[in-house]
Amino acid sequence: MTRSVVLHGHFYQPPREEPWLELVPRERSAAPYHDWNERITAECYAPLTGTPVLDDAGRVRAVYNAYAWCSFDAGPTLLRWFDAHAPAVGAAIVAGDGAARTRLGHGNAIAAPYHHIILPLASRRDKVTEVRWGIRDFQRRFGRDPIGMWLPETAVDDETLEVVAQEGIRFTILAPHQVSHPAPFGRPARWRGTEGRELAVFTYDGPISHEVAFSEVMRHGDAWARRFTDAPASDDGGPTIISLVTDGETFGHHHKDGDRALATLIDRLSHSDRLVVTNFAALLAAHAPTDDITLNQPTSWSCAHGVERWRSDCGCRMDPGSSQAWRVPLRTGLEIVKEGIHAVVEREWPREAGDLWVAREAAGSDLAGVASYPPAARGLLEAEHHALAMFTSCGWFFDDLGRIEPRLILRHAARALEFLPDIEREALEAALLTALAHAHSNDPTKGDGVAIWHRDVLREADGPMRLAAGIAALRELAPDALADVALPSHEWRLDGDTIMTIHRRTGRELAWMTTPIVLGVVAHRVHVRATSGPAERIVGIDGYPAPIRDLLDDIARPMVLEATLDRAGRDAVREGRWTDAVLRDHVLRGAWTLAARDGLDDADVVVHAALDLYALEEAELPPSVRADAFRHLVARPASRARSTLAERFGLALPGA
Repeated sequence: MTRSVVLHGHFYQPPREEPWLELVPRERSAAPYHDWNERITAECYAPLTGTPVLDDAGRVRAVYNAYAWCSFDAGPTLLRWFDAHAPAVGAAIVAGDGAARTRLGHGNAIAAPYHHIILPLASRRDKVTEVRWGIRDFQRRFGRDPIGMWLPETAVDDETLEVVAQEGIRFTILAPHQVSHPAPFGRPARWRGTEGRELAVFTYDGPISHEVAFSEVMRHGDAWARRFTDAPASDDGGPTIISLVTDGETFGHHHKDGDRALATLIDRLSHSDRLVVTNFAALLAAHAPTDDITLNQPTSWSCAHGVERWRSDCGCRMDPGSSQAWRVPLRTGLEIVKEGIHAVVEREWPREAGDLWVAREAAGSDLAGVASYPPAARGLLEAEHHALAMFTSCGWFFDDLGRIEPRLILRHAARALEFLPDIEREALEAALLTALAHAHSNDPTKGDGVAIWHRDVLREADGPMRLAAGIAALRELAPDALADVALPSHEWRLDGDTIMTIHRRTGRELAWMTTPIVLGVVAHRVHVRATSGPAERIVGIDGYPAPIRDLLDDIARPMVLEATLDRAGRDAVREGRWTDAVLRDHVLRGAWTLAARDGLDDADVVVHAALDLYALEEAELPPSVRADAFRHLVARPASRARSTLAERFGLALPGA
């Protein structure tokens, strides 16, 4: 008897953009890539769009877009990142859904709430917003209404399913342990809510899904395929459904070459006369639920203790020697902030703007609908958006407060607070820090939540100031290039010597006075002062927004190469024989050669220009480069040029 196979991937990444300029900072733990989205895209998301299958002679005999064969959900925040950074991947995902509609009559994609929050821990009002935003994003992207919805971490309770069902969703996917008694042979079961609504629930095959996620079964293609061909079939005339559900990142990121293993499996299954590769929507259309279930609630697929992983030290961890006591104060502090934001927004909401919560949903996840609201309302909606984003589940999932994920959610809290009146902002920040003082990293060097807040979170909060500094540096080097500056959330304009930064959604304008300091070819720092206050800040090259650094690098690099490389070096660059690191090393050697020939006082500008390239490209100075600089400078007499270079190289010269 024919069996139906569903291969479902849950694709998700948290919003990695810092919420001030909405740019993704470099995440050095993802090296050699810029950030983890970029790395996982290279290892997994992109390869899955077209993975070859080879014959015994090593020739390509088929290419599979996995998104055309696998049921999937993709987190809206990840899809938004694709829009800006990997549009071809996003397009292939949408095309895969379309191909499935042609093959099966139903697309492979199912929706997801906009932010990856643990819905049972959210208020009903926040559940509704997240679900509606997720549906709207799905409709815009895939051009159809979603039939199914993935619940983040499959975290579920009755209220969550009530909300999902009331929005027209017809099915979801849960782990077998999350329901009272899974329907036999993987068939859909029926959940009935107290409000008269119903929802179909598919429970996936636990053993097969666990093997794929946590073992090496994919390395053994024949054995993996037999998991499906040898699965027990029903003898009652009903369908046999075998569903494998796992993180999409399993295929290439968690397991190297997992994309190839998946493509090979798809190839084998699609040519089987005993198996049909399909999706949940098509199965639901053909097989209405007959069995009723109740939920074991609240539960999730990744915590043996329900949903405690996202609010307590429940014992779920990767390192058995670590403590997650920090989870409690982190959630406590953020809950205080969220409730405080809601209270302020409700109090301050302009009457002429209509109902606040209708407005929040109408504004949408990207707040594209805020233009119709008065300026005061726009800032309040911005605060509400970040109040939702700060509960992204990954902030609690892993072992340590000092990891990148808690920092991601805390910076949304910092941004949300900026839109509140001073008194409430200060009071809520104080309450948050009181809670965070009880949250401690397992790494003593990272300290407690208060240290992380001040050291790692607030250091990114000066986005408009850094934008003004970058504009000043670009105006100093190449004024004509100012027209090429494009940022996701901000515009700017020049008003005489003043630089105005404008936040698009809220219309908030800030005015800045700037003084660029140029030692090489690019202003290596800019002194910036808000016109409304006397305090001055210094922003270095590494603080300029990345799009402006890229423009500066494009303009400065040819100038520096021309000054420092000989003909052989320029040929090596043209022919692509040097990596960026090797190129920077040769540029600096050439600069030192000029300094030796012309004297440091006359040629220090070339050495500074070489250092500008390091800073523009966010490259650390290797120890060998700093040691070489020490040797060059220690032999020279004291001078201003010598001192300035020693400072930029980080040297303590004798007698300085």
